[in-house]
Amino acid sequence: MSVDPVVVENKSPTINEEFKAAVQDGNLKAVVSIAQQMRKSPRLFEIAVVGESGSGKSSFVNALLGLADDDIGAAEGGMVETTDWSIIYSHPEYPNVLLCDLPGIGAPNFQSVEHEITDTYLLGYDFFLIVTATCFRDTHASLAQKIQENAKKFYFVRSKVDQDLGAEKRKPNYSEATTLWQIREDCQAQLQKAGVNDPQVFLLSSWESDKHDFPLLKENLDKELRHAMLQKLLDISCRTLQEKKTAMQKTTRKPATLSSGPGAIPLPGLSLVADMAVLVDCMRDYCKDFGLNSDSLSALAELVGKQEEDLKAVIRSPLATEITIDLVLKLLEKYVGEGVTYLTYFAWSVPVVGSLFSAQVSFGTTVFMLDNFISNLAEDAQRILVKALEGEEKKSKQHHQ
Repeated sequence: MSVDPVVVENKSPTINEEFKAAVQDGNLKAVVSIAQQMRKSPRLFEIAVVGESGSGKSSFVNALLGLADDDIGAAEGGMVETTDWSIIYSHPEYPNVLLCDLPGIGAPNFQSVEHEITDTYLLGYDFFLIVTATCFRDTHASLAQKIQENAKKFYFVRSKVDQDLGAEKRKPNYSEATTLWQIREDCQAQLQKAGVNDPQVFLLSSWESDKHDFPLLKENLDKELRHAMLQKLLDISCRTLQEKKTAMQKTTRKPATLSSGPGAIPLPGLSLVADMAVLVDCMRDYCKDFGLNSDSLSALAELVGKQEEDLKAVIRSPLATEITIDLVLKLLEKYVGEGVTYLTYFAWSVPVVGSLFSAQVSFGTTVFMLDNFISNLAEDAQRILVKALEGEEKKSKQHHQ
């Protein structure tokens, strides 16, 4: 087996841009379809493997890749620092996950913990594996603290425990379980002392990937990857929907003006009919723009293998076909209470003065109602994507099992 390492200079945004564009277009089927591709595409999620020179980082990377140190494409290791730059390897089970073998802490290319964590590590990577072959040190604490402060996660990997066990075997009353327990307790205590919450520590030997905590680490990392990839996609969709919401809310002045304009014409009944016709069409279009219409949801349900009603169950706003004059009246009343009814009556009773006053108030009320309606649609679209993509995460879990 061979793995070709590559040094990543620039990250291609193509598939991310396609995902964002589908969210912007309200094409929920395309959003999930592209998300399925992103799970198989490169450079979605990057794991930094970091530790001191000689800690066994490269052997650890090879063990994760299922390679021996002398296999073609394996990470280089040795008594001296061999990683002069970040070398990237594709995860054997998740092609879109990259394992990044970074220069050892203390190596010339590392410079300093404080500088590198701020400028490179936290900006460029999604998850961290801190590897050490020795006792817990201040550099590990600094690294763990910085990662935690920036809301990112890490595992603390105590490598080469086979050497610790070999040394302890010479002592009387040797117990492998006791030795491993002592090493684990020390690591966890030191991390907690440094302010790290709920530290996860794994004891292993890269030469024995079927022993100690190695199988547990791979299992937990698999769960982290599936959850993190889902969360990353949902973060992208959430930001994109917020941008779309903001842009669409800037357009509500036009339908509000059109709907309130006839109210200034002193003809009884014209204001109400004209207002409602404009708003019904406008709000139906907003629903379709977010993909909250029957055709869109039906296509999405078929793609993810769910019932359309199950997807609709998480929607709190009305669908396009549910928007009627009565519904628009109720939404307006929600924001101004009886004021809408009163102002409409007042406009009819006092044709000129009353209708001009009604038109002015109706404009502000309509804008406010439409802005809130759009905001609710954006939240509903995100809820739909959460439901659909959670299904994809379960499929991924079953596939790997």
